[in-house]
Amino acid sequence: MALAADLKRFPGLSFRAFQHPLDREARKALEAIPIVPTLVRKWSELVTERTLHMSHVGNNLRVSADQYPSLYRQYVRMAQALDMPKLPALYIETSHVINAYAMGMENYFIVVNTALMDLLTEDEVLAIIGHELGHIKCEHMLYKNMVVLMFKYGASILDAFLPGIAQVMTVGFKLALLEWNRKAEFSCDRAGLLATQKPEAIAGALSKLAGYVPGAAEEVNLDAVYQQAEDFDELDDDSLFNKIIKLNMLLERTHPFPVVRVKTILDWAESDQYKAILDGKYRELAQGMLPPDEANQRGLPTPTGRVCPRCRSVWPANMAFCGKCGTNLNAAIIICGGCGLQVTPTQAQCPRCGRVLRPAAEADFGFSPERSAP
Repeated sequence: MALAADLKRFPGLSFRAFQHPLDREARKALEAIPIVPTLVRKWSELVTERTLHMSHVGNNLRVSADQYPSLYRQYVRMAQALDMPKLPALYIETSHVINAYAMGMENYFIVVNTALMDLLTEDEVLAIIGHELGHIKCEHMLYKNMVVLMFKYGASILDAFLPGIAQVMTVGFKLALLEWNRKAEFSCDRAGLLATQKPEAIAGALSKLAGYVPGAAEEVNLDAVYQQAEDFDELDDDSLFNKIIKLNMLLERTHPFPVVRVKTILDWAESDQYKAILDGKYRELAQGMLPPDEANQRGLPTPTGRVCPRCRSVWPANMAFCGKCGTNLNAAIIICGGCGLQVTPTQAQCPRCGRVLRPAAEADFGFSPERSAP
């Protein structure tokens, strides 16, 4: 495996610094749905996560310092680059299906199929694993689980709670989930680039997912793929008929078209945003991606707030539980209400903007600072 020896790391990196705007906007629509996330979270806790954990422990090989150690070392370095607070388990599955995926709600894990590893170069495999780390980093897993459950069980879960209208809700909800799922992939392609810092690795992997000739991997031409994506863009003109065709093509897809993803990630690799992150300015970028006065919109009585680790809503420092989803806020991210910087509960003054911070509620709730990535 060939990550650069001087691979940059981004301590304190927030996914907001690299989140694709389409992902951000589509996620807002899903966050407005009140009951389904709660149902999915409970289903995952009681059934899905235990089943999948048992299945992978019994069927697949877990990558570790003793099992595929060279891959494991590179995996750890990528997780460190993205500032992952907890290293997800990584499994290798012997399968002829070209695939890799991340799963889990509390205990995350990543699975890479051997068919994918046969298809890609070592750098490209790492980029795909970095992409899957991106799903976890970007807190996609609740909605990724919703995609899986809704397509596996359809309206049966909803019907138990909303009899009579579940079938109607399911159609629209599925389409909204797929719309978000496609757009979320763009954020994770960016994570794959940040994890490897090799644009040709993530772009090459996506190109081979579009079309691959065995024995001719070195002949994949990224410039030609980029031009093909531009040709596709030209088909998306102002014609209503073309727009309908494109919408119909995308409607049931879980991922964007791969050639479009190649162009998108290569463009981002040349962007000021990517260069700013490499230059260490990602905290400022993340702050700029926060909605204006997000903390004040929640009516924070103090300049210190807590961000719910599940639904991302912001609450006063003296709140013990999230007012939106009920999550215990003892493990919440503590933010400065003035500039959005993550701070420790014991800091009296924000080190960035100088805002005086009321001592957080450590005494009130027995809060113990715990490392958590935004």
